[in-house]
Amino acid sequence: MEINGGGWTAIQKRRSGSVSFYKTWAEYKTGFGDPEDTYWMGNDVIHQLTKGQNSSLYTSITLDNDTTLYELYRMFSVSDEADNYKLFLGGPANGTLGDSVLDHVRPDIVLTGVSFSTPDRDNDQGADRSCAAVYKGGWWFQNCYNAFLNGPWASASWLGPWYPTVENGRNIKETTMMIRPH
Repeated sequence: MEINGGGWTAIQKRRSGSVSFYKTWAEYKTGFGDPEDTYWMGNDVIHQLTKGQNSSLYTSITLDNDTTLYELYRMFSVSDEADNYKLFLGGPANGTLGDSVLDHVRPDIVLTGVSFSTPDRDNDQGADRSCAAVYKGGWWFQNCYNAFLNGPWASASWLGPWYPTVENGRNIKETTMMIRPH
Protein backbone atom coordinates (compact mmCIF):
# COMPACT_ATOMS: atom_id res chain seq x y z
CA MET A 1 0.00 0.00 0.00
CA GLU A 2 3.08 2.22 0.03
CA ILE A 3 3.42 2.11 -3.76
CA ASN A 4 3.57 5.41 -5.62
CA GLY A 5 3.42 7.60 -2.51
CA GLY A 6 1.17 5.36 -0.38
CA GLY A 7 -2.37 5.99 0.85
CA TRP A 8 -3.92 3.16 -1.18
CA THR A 9 -6.88 1.00 -0.15
CA ALA A 10 -6.97 -2.53 -1.61
CA ILE A 11 -10.38 -3.34 -3.08
CA GLN A 12 -9.34 -6.67 -4.59
CA LYS A 13 -6.49 -8.99 -3.69
CA ARG A 14 -5.72 -12.51 -4.80
CA ARG A 15 -2.74 -14.39 -3.39
CA SER A 16 -4.10 -17.91 -3.58
CA GLY A 17 -7.00 -19.96 -4.78
CA SER A 18 -8.38 -20.23 -1.24
CA VAL A 19 -11.49 -18.23 -2.21
CA SER A 20 -13.46 -18.76 -5.40
CA PHE A 21 -14.56 -15.60 -7.22
CA TYR A 22 -17.44 -17.48 -8.86
CA LYS A 23 -19.93 -15.68 -6.58
CA THR A 24 -23.44 -14.26 -6.67
CA TRP A 25 -24.53 -10.65 -7.03
CA ALA A 26 -25.26 -10.49 -3.28
CA GLU A 27 -21.75 -11.75 -2.43
CA TYR A 28 -20.04 -9.23 -4.72
CA LYS A 29 -22.31 -6.53 -3.27
CA THR A 30 -21.22 -7.11 0.34
CA GLY A 31 -17.74 -8.53 -0.27
CA PHE A 32 -16.09 -11.83 0.60
CA GLY A 33 -12.82 -13.49 1.50
CA ASP A 34 -9.90 -12.69 3.82
CA PRO A 35 -8.25 -9.24 3.48
CA GLU A 36 -4.89 -10.77 4.44
CA ASP A 37 -4.95 -13.21 1.52
CA THR A 38 -7.73 -13.17 -1.06
CA TYR A 39 -10.83 -10.97 -1.13
CA TRP A 40 -13.23 -8.61 -2.87
CA MET A 41 -14.05 -5.57 -0.73
CA GLY A 42 -17.66 -5.36 -1.90
CA ASN A 43 -19.30 -3.23 -4.59
CA ASP A 44 -21.30 -1.20 -2.05
CA VAL A 45 -18.09 -0.21 -0.22
CA ILE A 46 -16.22 0.49 -3.46
CA HIS A 47 -19.09 2.78 -4.51
CA GLN A 48 -19.06 4.57 -1.13
CA LEU A 49 -15.28 5.08 -1.30
CA THR A 50 -15.35 6.52 -4.83
CA LYS A 51 -18.59 8.51 -5.01
CA GLY A 52 -18.26 12.26 -5.13
CA GLN A 53 -14.47 12.33 -5.27
CA ASN A 54 -11.70 11.80 -7.77
CA SER A 55 -9.94 8.50 -7.16
CA SER A 56 -7.12 6.68 -8.94
CA LEU A 57 -6.97 2.95 -9.60
CA TYR A 58 -3.71 1.00 -9.37
CA THR A 59 -3.91 -2.52 -10.77
CA SER A 60 -1.04 -4.99 -10.51
CA ILE A 61 -0.33 -8.57 -11.50
CA THR A 62 2.65 -10.44 -10.06
CA LEU A 63 3.76 -13.46 -12.06
CA ASP A 64 5.23 -16.64 -10.60
CA ASN A 65 8.74 -15.43 -11.56
CA ASP A 66 8.14 -12.43 -9.20
CA THR A 67 7.81 -9.91 -12.04
CA THR A 68 5.18 -7.31 -11.10
CA LEU A 69 3.35 -5.46 -13.85
CA TYR A 70 1.02 -2.54 -13.11
CA GLU A 71 -1.31 0.00 -14.67
CA LEU A 72 -2.38 3.28 -13.08
CA TYR A 73 -5.62 5.00 -14.07
CA ARG A 74 -6.07 8.63 -13.00
CA MET A 75 -9.86 8.46 -12.62
CA PHE A 76 -11.89 5.62 -11.12
CA SER A 77 -15.36 5.30 -9.64
CA VAL A 78 -18.18 2.79 -9.36
CA SER A 79 -21.85 3.78 -9.35
CA ASP A 80 -24.42 2.39 -6.91
CA GLU A 81 -26.44 -0.84 -7.08
CA ALA A 82 -29.43 0.88 -8.71
CA ASP A 83 -27.07 1.63 -11.62
CA ASN A 84 -25.59 -1.92 -11.56
CA TYR A 85 -22.24 -0.73 -10.17
CA LYS A 86 -21.15 0.82 -13.47
CA LEU A 87 -17.41 1.30 -13.82
CA PHE A 88 -16.02 4.73 -14.74
CA LEU A 89 -12.35 4.98 -15.69
CA GLY A 90 -10.30 7.74 -17.18
CA GLY A 91 -6.74 8.27 -18.21
CA PRO A 92 -4.20 8.80 -18.99
CA ALA A 93 -3.29 5.25 -18.06
CA ASN A 94 0.34 4.38 -17.62
CA GLY A 95 2.44 1.48 -16.42
CA THR A 96 4.00 -1.79 -17.52
CA LEU A 97 0.82 -3.88 -17.72
CA GLY A 98 -0.66 -2.06 -20.70
CA ASP A 99 -4.10 -0.51 -21.02
CA SER A 100 -6.58 -3.33 -21.57
CA VAL A 101 -9.65 -1.45 -20.33
CA LEU A 102 -9.54 1.93 -22.08
CA ASP A 103 -8.22 0.60 -25.39
CA HIS A 104 -9.51 3.27 -27.76
CA VAL A 105 -8.39 1.29 -30.80
CA ARG A 106 -11.14 -1.25 -30.06
CA PRO A 107 -14.17 0.62 -28.66
CA ASP A 108 -16.05 -2.70 -28.34
CA ILE A 109 -13.87 -3.62 -25.32
CA VAL A 110 -13.70 -0.27 -23.49
CA LEU A 111 -14.95 -0.87 -19.93
CA THR A 112 -15.86 2.65 -18.83
CA GLY A 113 -19.63 2.92 -18.39
CA VAL A 114 -20.04 -0.87 -18.26
CA SER A 115 -22.25 -2.52 -15.61
CA PHE A 116 -20.99 -5.21 -13.25
CA SER A 117 -22.14 -8.79 -13.97
CA THR A 118 -22.24 -11.97 -11.94
CA PRO A 119 -23.34 -15.50 -12.91
CA ASP A 120 -26.81 -14.81 -11.48
CA ARG A 121 -27.14 -11.25 -12.84
CA ASP A 122 -26.15 -10.81 -16.46
CA ASN A 123 -25.51 -7.15 -17.32
CA ASP A 124 -22.99 -7.85 -20.10
CA GLN A 125 -22.79 -5.43 -22.96
CA GLY A 126 -22.22 -6.67 -26.48
CA ALA A 127 -22.21 -10.38 -25.61
CA ASP A 128 -24.71 -13.02 -26.65
CA ARG A 129 -24.08 -15.05 -23.48
CA SER A 130 -23.45 -14.46 -19.79
CA CYS A 131 -19.71 -13.82 -19.66
CA ALA A 132 -19.75 -14.08 -15.85
CA ALA A 133 -21.27 -17.57 -16.02
CA VAL A 134 -19.09 -18.76 -18.91
CA TYR A 135 -15.81 -17.39 -17.49
CA LYS A 136 -16.64 -18.13 -13.83
CA GLY A 137 -16.45 -14.81 -12.02
CA GLY A 138 -17.98 -11.37 -11.51
CA TRP A 139 -16.59 -8.38 -13.44
CA TRP A 140 -17.36 -5.48 -15.75
CA PHE A 141 -17.86 -7.34 -19.03
CA GLN A 142 -17.96 -5.72 -22.46
CA ASN A 143 -17.92 -8.14 -25.37
CA CYS A 144 -16.77 -10.34 -22.90
CA TYR A 145 -13.37 -8.89 -21.91
CA ASN A 146 -9.72 -8.03 -22.45
CA ALA A 147 -9.15 -7.63 -18.71
CA PHE A 148 -10.65 -9.93 -16.06
CA LEU A 149 -8.91 -10.30 -12.69
CA ASN A 150 -11.60 -12.49 -11.08
CA GLY A 151 -11.25 -15.67 -13.15
CA PRO A 152 -10.56 -19.24 -11.97
CA TRP A 153 -7.31 -18.97 -9.97
CA ALA A 154 -4.02 -20.25 -11.49
CA SER A 155 -5.83 -22.08 -14.24
CA ALA A 156 -5.25 -22.38 -17.98
CA SER A 157 -9.03 -21.82 -18.31
CA TRP A 158 -8.54 -18.30 -16.91
CA LEU A 159 -7.96 -16.77 -20.31
CA GLY A 160 -6.78 -13.19 -20.85
CA PRO A 161 -6.56 -11.84 -17.30
CA TRP A 162 -4.96 -8.75 -18.87
CA TYR A 163 -4.70 -9.33 -22.60
CA PRO A 164 -2.30 -9.22 -24.43
CA THR A 165 0.30 -8.76 -21.66
CA VAL A 166 -0.95 -11.66 -19.53
CA GLU A 167 -2.66 -14.22 -21.76
CA ASN A 168 -3.73 -16.77 -19.13
CA GLY A 169 -3.91 -17.11 -15.37
CA ARG A 170 -1.68 -20.15 -15.06
CA ASN A 171 1.42 -18.11 -14.15
CA ILE A 172 -0.18 -15.51 -11.88
CA LYS A 173 1.07 -15.36 -8.30
CA GLU A 174 -0.94 -12.33 -7.15
CA THR A 175 -3.37 -9.66 -8.35
CA THR A 176 -4.25 -6.41 -6.61
CA MET A 177 -6.62 -3.53 -7.29
CA MET A 178 -6.10 -0.45 -5.10
CA ILE A 179 -7.76 2.96 -5.02
CA ARG A 180 -6.66 6.30 -3.64
CA PRO A 181 -8.45 9.66 -3.54
CA HIS A 182 -6.70 12.60 -5.21
